Amino acid sequence: MAGRNAAAARRLGMGTASILLAATLVACGSGSGSGSGSGSVAGSPTGQTPQKWTDFSTVLADESTVKRTLPDPASMPGWAAHRKEVNQAVSQVSDEDGNDCPGCKLDGSADFEAGTAKASFKITTFAGTAEASSYLATNAKKYGKNASPLSVGVIGNETTAYSGTFGSSTGDLILMRVGTTYAGVLLTGPSDVPKLQKMATMLARRIEQTAAGESANATLDVT
Repeated sequence: MAGRNAAAARRLGMGTASILLAATLVACGSGSGSGSGSGSVAGSPTGQTPQKWTDFSTVLADESTVKRTLPDPASMPGWAAHRKEVNQAVSQVSDEDGNDCPGCKLDGSADFEAGTAKASFKITTFAGTAEASSYLATNAKKYGKNASPLSVGVIGNETTAYSGTFGSSTGDLILMRVGTTYAGVLLTGPSDVPKLQKMATMLARRIEQTAAGESANATLDVT
């Protein structure tokens, strides 16, 4: 079971540190969350204007750049940082879940904690938008089996969100495609969907900023 949890954690870039933070995810089964779509506004809260997102084709293949794109203490005021790392992504992984990410380039992850709340951020960069979209769809099916769809609107170019139990943790999860990048945010502890939305929006904006050649400086106050 520990090996299975560790494999699942690596897919969201959560590793050993995140397991200790009770943010281990187990991917299995099938399903789809609300708010999915490319450029759509499915799941958008009533009365809110959908945000605009650039569907870029830039490939983020530089390790130091991806590391700077991930949230840092300055972008997460009030949260303690536990880990940030970037590694070469493995396109073919032989594990019990059949993890496969053709076209993937880099895996980046960062973990934060504030009281009983734990937040884990994940970035996987790809060679193109099609590969990133396919990877999102695959993970959406896996994570959806034992969770309920969560309505958060579209963040980035495609979005799927769930609320449920992931491994030994109960929390809320947003999975996104932002251009050629797959991204995920897991928030465990007391449920706080608005905070999770802010975190996901911040991560998506930071990815977008990097792709545009700008400094990734979006914080939790980003809109």
